[in-house]
Amino acid sequence: MGASEFVSVTDTVTQTTIDDYAELSGDFNPLHVDQEAAAASEFGGTIAHGPIALQAFFRSMTSWLGVEALPPGMRVKVTYRHPVRPGDAVTCELRERREEGAETVIAAECVNQDGIPVISIAASLRN
Repeated sequence: MGASEFVSVTDTVTQTTIDDYAELSGDFNPLHVDQEAAAASEFGGTIAHGPIALQAFFRSMTSWLGVEALPPGMRVKVTYRHPVRPGDAVTCELRERREEGAETVIAAECVNQDGIPVISIAASLRN
């Protein structure tokens, strides 16, 4: 299936990335876009919207599969584990790949530059 090797992709998150996503999604939660309000929160500063950190996974999968978009019917389960902040470099890493009948099952993690898992992903797609 796809290329022989799963490609680890890294995306660096910036405040501009976060602000652009807020414009695109309409999600202007102060934790994402208001430096002052976010600094006073438990996070101590702005954090990225969850889907921003998933970009590395989507780019890894489409590169591995040799396609421009994830195939229809692909199931993706996401567990958010740690906030992503401006300046974080998020890398998608393959943890496991196995065949289960007519499906390929993928376990992956997106980690920040310190190796801290920010997202765990379980995905499956038909062969």
